[in-house]
Amino acid sequence: MDEFSIKLASFQNGKFGYLKLYQVTYDEKQNLCEITFLYPESIQQIDDETRAELQKFANENIKINAKIKVKFKRSFLDERLLKTQILKFLKQNYKSISSQVGEHQIEIQKQNEDVKIVLHMCKEVLQMFDNTFAKKQLLGELQDNFIANFSIEVVEDNSFNIADKIPDVVIKVPPKKVIRYEVEPIKKLFGKDISPNPELIKNNTTPKSSVILFGKIYNLQKKNFVAKSGKRKGEEKTFYTFNLNDGNQVECVYFCSKTNEKKCVAIADGMTFLCLGNLKMGLSDKLTYYINAMTYAQIKTQPLEEQFEEEIERAGVVPIEDYFEHKQENIFVKEPTYKEPVASNDIVVYDLETTGLDPETCDIIEIGAIKIEKGKITKKFASFVNPGKPIPEEASAINHITDEMVASSPKIEDVILDFYKFCENCIISGYNNNNFDNNFLKRAYQKAGLKFNSESIDVMLLARGSSLKTSNFKLTSVAAALGIDLSNAHRAYNDAFATAKVLLKLNEIS
Repeated sequence: MDEFSIKLASFQNGKFGYLKLYQVTYDEKQNLCEITFLYPESIQQIDDETRAELQKFANENIKINAKIKVKFKRSFLDERLLKTQILKFLKQNYKSISSQVGEHQIEIQKQNEDVKIVLHMCKEVLQMFDNTFAKKQLLGELQDNFIANFSIEVVEDNSFNIADKIPDVVIKVPPKKVIRYEVEPIKKLFGKDISPNPELIKNNTTPKSSVILFGKIYNLQKKNFVAKSGKRKGEEKTFYTFNLNDGNQVECVYFCSKTNEKKCVAIADGMTFLCLGNLKMGLSDKLTYYINAMTYAQIKTQPLEEQFEEEIERAGVVPIEDYFEHKQENIFVKEPTYKEPVASNDIVVYDLETTGLDPETCDIIEIGAIKIEKGKITKKFASFVNPGKPIPEEASAINHITDEMVASSPKIEDVILDFYKFCENCIISGYNNNNFDNNFLKRAYQKAGLKFNSESIDVMLLARGSSLKTSNFKLTSVAAALGIDLSNAHRAYNDAFATAKVLLKLNEIS
């Protein structure tokens, strides 16, 4: 799309220079590529002639085997929308700061298409803001979502002082995989069919819906109560209480329907059941498992604790390599120093190659990453991923990855566990990763039962917010402007390595 933007900018001497490419989406089911342009608030609407001309231009200049549809979105410089975007950005990227900034601390000064954002902060919050990339990133965020000439000023204003010290906000929360094991269903007692892959009871300590658990029944008791409301008001109803134990135990309740009363007579202490239900806080303020379905079952694999350890200690499929700089060291050249957060944090810079643009329907076929430990490149991660189905020709045309190249590669469910381990306790970074790669990563983590909670740095936003002189901000142009070689572009590891070098260069203290 960078090439398309360049062609559009030069079309008929910049005839459509007032437009900004806002979003490109691809619907695989409809085989439809939608291109959305932003246009200034000063223009009431895009006329039919312009729409037709841009549709024709897109059809002629975008080489994709799909129907192309051009859409337009007006860039409203509404004060409420601007404040909402700013607060959303801070919440997603700087939680400690966002907890101390409200809408009333944001001042919008607007004159035509010149917009000045004034942020009023107390001294402590202002220092936090100045010690991050927040200002540059926020500027890039606004420029990506609106058409205006933005500037940002941060003003110390202790009328917004905080009573206590700024609370510590944990950004990098180590996610955990949902550990499951396998049991063999024997016969359904009541309710719907249950997947034979329960979780461990000890890993469920908070309320949660649709939880599958397995264990032995103890302390089974049958009780009665009189319905106080509803259609059955005044009727006597039956319920059962028992403990379900797999080495750890949870209190259970099942409110028995008339049709299931005969089935439940067969339940006895010591029997093993696979259950489906909801974990809620019971009447005694204790976590209670409210049963909806039960199936007689038995363990199919090894004991629970052994299975738990096997999941945690699984062997990796992607070898992690140490990185060595292949050049002669010069003792007369001083090692560079870096600004925060590079100086004192570990950062994983990554890039993905995929089969398309939509993380819901498309697949990751390559992951490449570089680890930077406090300003020094130390390790590399690179793996093809077998998507389990043919790679579309249009994807191969861009990244040059074929079915043959990934045929013997591991599946995403294995690669993503290794990548998660590689990123543990690190900030993650990439080039335009906030808008693209992170969406695929979140989806892959979700499927593997992992949570995406890492702080993220988008290097493209840093480049946009810098004083770098370049005709555009695609990775190849930024790398060239900084004197960084980008060989084999559109391959994950090479793009990740170049992005890591760009990140370091942009943060170098001269």
